[in-house]
Amino acid sequence: MSDKTDNIVLNDYWQAFLKGDEQAFEAIHKMLFAMLYNYALKMQFGDEELCDDSVQELFIKLWIKREKLPEVRSVKAYLMTALRRQILNNIRSRHLHELKVRVTRQPDIEFSQDEIVMKKEEDSALHSKILELLNTLPKRQKEVIYLHYFAGMDHNQIAAVMSINYQSVSNLKQKAIDKMRNAGLLQLFLAIAALYQETHH
Repeated sequence: MSDKTDNIVLNDYWQAFLKGDEQAFEAIHKMLFAMLYNYALKMQFGDEELCDDSVQELFIKLWIKREKLPEVRSVKAYLMTALRRQILNNIRSRHLHELKVRVTRQPDIEFSQDEIVMKKEEDSALHSKILELLNTLPKRQKEVIYLHYFAGMDHNQIAAVMSINYQSVSNLKQKAIDKMRNAGLLQLFLAIAALYQETHH
């Protein structure tokens, strides 16, 4: 199923969910839970238990407040934005003594071999170079790259999730692409990202 089709289906489910359709709510949960959980882990705000709690609490609040929720253009972007807030709220309640350090820190995406999947015949040295390069990008560049190429989000959706404007998203993405191009790794990265999208969507 393509991202465009996913969005149409999710929007239909969202409309039904807002009217109290429990099956539509369960369908949204099934379609997006794994993506939201993986994003929470990548943000490195806490441990696996915290990430799981944050996503579960997000869905509980959605159901409780369903009659007050807005109609949205992108269910995925709306929930990822809400998840960020949920994680920050959990940090405030669980780690008050670390508040100034943890909450003001920019989320730091960490790429792993889960994303950088290559065909068996590819050179493992190139695999390592791609992974190393991605993880040395500045934090916001990494997050834009992750959201665009691995979460399948467009620039407007990324802007909403990261609370920045469209042009900032474009600039951050271009800077990251330029670094990969200068390192001679851009075409390989794009092939890897395409393979990831093909196997995860």
